[in-house]
Amino acid sequence: MLAALFLFTISVFVISCTKTADPIAGEVAQTASNESAVSSQTSETDDMATNALIKADTPAGRIAAGDDDRFKCATLTFDSASNRVSGKVTIDFGAAPGCTDSKGNIRIGKIMVTWSGGRWYVAGATVAITFSGYSINGVKFSDNDMRMIHNISSQAAPLTWTVEANHSLTWPDATTATRTVHETRQWVRSTTIADDKFMISQTAGAANAAAGTNRHGKEYSVQITTPIEYDRSCAISNKVFLPVKGVKIITYDGGRTLTIDFGTGTCDNTFTITIVGHSKTVTAKNDSSGD
Repeated sequence: MLAALFLFTISVFVISCTKTADPIAGEVAQTASNESAVSSQTSETDDMATNALIKADTPAGRIAAGDDDRFKCATLTFDSASNRVSGKVTIDFGAAPGCTDSKGNIRIGKIMVTWSGGRWYVAGATVAITFSGYSINGVKFSDNDMRMIHNISSQAAPLTWTVEANHSLTWPDATTATRTVHETRQWVRSTTIADDKFMISQTAGAANAAAGTNRHGKEYSVQITTPIEYDRSCAISNKVFLPVKGVKIITYDGGRTLTIDFGTGTCDNTFTITIVGHSKTVTAKNDSSGD
């Protein structure tokens, strides 16, 4: 009896130590997953805005690769000056139950894309992205959210923008995440839109690429150490709008850090978390189920 009790006590102790020793459990995984979800959902609006602008005014020589599946049941309304130096595109996904794409993502509400200062793809032009009742898979964007995109291109290719954004997202359980963004975005074009790539880096002089509070109440900041690469064909074909390359470091909880590595180009929904020498591969979710 005593021997059995001794063995039981030892086994409980080992299990307890094993759980405690796992550095990628609990809030670490939550922090990484929430960062991935918020970054995915907010960055995707840039891509949808770009496609909407292409429909409004396709640059000469570009070959469109069919319609964006995300717009298949949305209504796009165009309002622009005859010379297209300013204008507005409204992407309307409708009221509930919303618009479901072929990957199962459900979008509701409107994304408004307004540009000024010249045709949206020329240096000096500014694009503003705002929202009205917009949500994806139950995660709601505040109507006060805004993304300001400034074209700072010095050459025809790659086109380059700075992105400044403020977001507040609310999950179905009423938890909220905030995010302020300072990024530089390059559009590496191919012969077809489907083969394009977007490169995201931290804007020069900015303290962080992003900072805010996640839905678990943790303040955080993000530094991009290796440019984040989105492959257009992968981003559109996958359920989650996730990079295929790049590395970012998240600082949270008073100085703790973890690294997120998106890999070497494979088209999937995974990324790798590393903290104090321990690594774990995570599958990204485009809703609240993964964080």
